[in-house]
Amino acid sequence: MKTILAFLIFFCAIVLPAISELTVQDIEKIDAKIKEAEARIKEHTNVQIESIKTLIAWLIGLLIAIIALIGIPLAALTIMIGWRSVKDNSQDKKIDKLSQEIKITHITETPAH
Repeated sequence: MKTILAFLIFFCAIVLPAISELTVQDIEKIDAKIKEAEARIKEHTNVQIESIKTLIAWLIGLLIAIIALIGIPLAALTIMIGWRSVKDNSQDKKIDKLSQEIKITHITETPAH
């Protein structure tokens, strides 16, 4: 028991200088190191944010390009089909009109038996 007590007193004597108060210079050094670490973290964060912004800009550009590559031909195709449909409808009307004229002329020209 005496040995343990002696070791405890010895260890407390060794640790005692480490429990001393911080001086102003120590606090300033710690503050400087903290500010330096904050600056590095901010710089690293800003670099990462800029790289993410660049990546997002590229992705948006790629998305717009894909939409344009798909959308423009589809729009052109839709317009062509619509124009052709209108053209076909007008031709169908002309064909119907001519068919009726042919029927009327055929009926009037046929001699009665």
